[in-house]
Amino acid sequence: MLAFLLGSCGGSGKQPPAFESAAAAAPAPAAATPAPAPATPAPATAAPAAPVDSAGFRTAIDLYANRVHAGLYRDGRLVVDAGGLDFLKYIDGGWKTSWLLGTKDEGHPAALVAGLAAMAFLPVDDVGDATLSITMRALAPAQRVSLFVNEKPLSTLEVDKASKRYDVNVPAALLHPGDNRVRLQFKSAADVAGGKRAAAAVTSLALGPASAGPPAGPLTPVAAREVDLGSTRRRALVPGGLNSRLSFYFQLPVGAHLAFSYGAASPGGTVVAQVAVDGKPARTVHEGNIGAGWTDALVDLGAAGGQAARIDLIARGTKGDLAFGEPRIVVKSPEPPAAATPRPKFDHIFVWMVDTLRADKLHAYNTKTRVTTPNYDAFAADATRFEWAQVPGTWSLPSHASLLTGVYPTVHRATAHEAKLSKDVPFVAEELKKAGFKTAMFSSNGYVSGKWGFDRGWDVNRNFIRESLPNGSEYLWKTAKAWLTPIVAKKQFAYLATIEPHVAYTPRKEFLVKYWDKAYTGPIKPVQSGVQLGLIKAGKLKVNDNDKKYLEALHDGEISQSDAAFAAFIADLKKMGIYEKSAVVVVSDHGDQFYEHGSVGHGDTVYQELVHVPLMIRAPGVFPAGKVVHADVEVMDLYATLIDLAGVKPTPAAEGTTLAPLAHDEVGSTPRAALTVDGQVSRGLKVQRYRMVHRGPGRIELYDEYDDPREQKDVAAEHPIALRGMRGVLGLLYAYETTWSKARWGTAANVNEAFYAAAGPPGRRGAEPASGGPK
Repeated sequence: MLAFLLGSCGGSGKQPPAFESAAAAAPAPAAATPAPAPATPAPATAAPAAPVDSAGFRTAIDLYANRVHAGLYRDGRLVVDAGGLDFLKYIDGGWKTSWLLGTKDEGHPAALVAGLAAMAFLPVDDVGDATLSITMRALAPAQRVSLFVNEKPLSTLEVDKASKRYDVNVPAALLHPGDNRVRLQFKSAADVAGGKRAAAAVTSLALGPASAGPPAGPLTPVAAREVDLGSTRRRALVPGGLNSRLSFYFQLPVGAHLAFSYGAASPGGTVVAQVAVDGKPARTVHEGNIGAGWTDALVDLGAAGGQAARIDLIARGTKGDLAFGEPRIVVKSPEPPAAATPRPKFDHIFVWMVDTLRADKLHAYNTKTRVTTPNYDAFAADATRFEWAQVPGTWSLPSHASLLTGVYPTVHRATAHEAKLSKDVPFVAEELKKAGFKTAMFSSNGYVSGKWGFDRGWDVNRNFIRESLPNGSEYLWKTAKAWLTPIVAKKQFAYLATIEPHVAYTPRKEFLVKYWDKAYTGPIKPVQSGVQLGLIKAGKLKVNDNDKKYLEALHDGEISQSDAAFAAFIADLKKMGIYEKSAVVVVSDHGDQFYEHGSVGHGDTVYQELVHVPLMIRAPGVFPAGKVVHADVEVMDLYATLIDLAGVKPTPAAEGTTLAPLAHDEVGSTPRAALTVDGQVSRGLKVQRYRMVHRGPGRIELYDEYDDPREQKDVAAEHPIALRGMRGVLGLLYAYETTWSKARWGTAANVNEAFYAAAGPPGRRGAEPASGGPK
């Protein structure tokens, strides 16, 4: 077992228990006292809880496997293992919080303070005088640290070269409900491995009520292992201590129930299960006495279903060996439909990439849009539509690269104008060429070309910008059709990177008149609109409200023009007799903004007008017609999906995963994390109802996507539970962004057990790629 893990488990392959319902209405506060260290975890071999049980419930979220998202409290005190995965959720995975992760100090897992300062964000439920405990060791001589809480001075300490715990009183006036910033500012730093410098090695933190006094024992993490009670063995979380609490922050499915068992070798004490949502007090849903065998519970979480919630598993008055067995969130759901046997494979695969098309411009995604796209709408009705597809980048180069390689921009490294696609990542055309496909790319985007590293695996590689040829969708498809016609009986894959509605906004009059039917005399020139957007951003071209409306009308006209070209593409596939045997994907690489957040164009924010794009897949027998998938997906997932549609196994190097299973069953596959990367400037993260825009500590916004899809009202302050959950997901994903594997580990919002055995220590691989948008 690797030392940085929260814990691990052994395997007996036992089924989860049958259930008895139990519920209570009155809330019960948690109490606690210090705990002895839990027993050493066993090797990780246990099977997960069965997806379907006799009562028809299926596991939606395996809380045991998601122990990385569990907060541990003893005696009301938050206990944080800085040397393990537990730490990630409190430091945003290291995103602008200055930690060196996955390290050891004197043979023990630890986090090093990178340079002179670092910070963590610790949640507080009830504000009062508190005690902050930090176990650390100075790496530089005569070390001193100044502590700040929410940027207010707390204390200055002399830090020894030997590891020890420092306990500091925190006045209630410095704290507030929700996350509290704790900053450590050191006097000096020393050289450490890897050519870096660090001030101190931190192994644990704790924050709890001052009335409880300093911790009496070591701040040990929760143990995850198999536990035998009454001759029945189950995977279990053992929090340790006489009084404890495990808190899980998740966005729950509608109809969510909490299923778990509890027991101890030394009976005595009580267990309380509570659920809390933002704006309401915690509600007790189960209470029971701890016996020598397993007690099983299945409780309805009621109105918390469909919301961001905190699930608390509380133990009081135990002997220190209480175990929570097989905790999970379940929903009542029929078994998934059986997959077709044999599963269809496709010899004709087409990607129709619509550059700069945001989802809310299509009627299938936004019934209030004024834009007319009858052909895209008809295709959506005949395909599987993904309601919440998110792009990994906010301009063409990183997004196209992630689609074609199946990895995040930080891995393929095509993230700046001068950057090229890494040669070390997989590429879909190469994989399909090996499988006997004729491959061709027809691109009207200058970035999607050999100059930026996209010339891999194509039999035919045309870029109409680089060749100084007409680059409209009609010409692109005319050229592609000429390539396809003589080989229509063979296997072929075509990537059709169309350009409308990207700037320059130059729609034909028949399309513009739908949105602008009067004379325009302002400064906007359609053929110069690309340059002019840059001037507007730089403040060198002033525009009024009428000019802004004209700009968007030009863009909308180009969308309708793209729709007409798409109609010709589909009609020709039908004439060739291959449409019903083809897999056709319609997707975009990003959107354009029209002052929703004060700017125009793209490439400079991570808001939804740039990130939320249409994704529709028609592949008869695999992606059902008329199906809408509500789960969050990443355009990066298309690499594995295209490979899957061809009947080819994706390379393990891919970080995304095929979307085919989601088209038939979303239970157990959600919640999912969808990440957008804007270099080292900002990150956007969507998980179901909420989306976080993170530019660094103190610059975090949270939006309710269901009530506010244009992200106009930041609700971070009013939704601390939702925000804490989102930060936990980002922390895990950022720390493993360069190595994540959705096919093997699930997503960072819903991890499976394989993650713990295979992920390795946290920390990003390689130097950070260059940042920068289009030029």
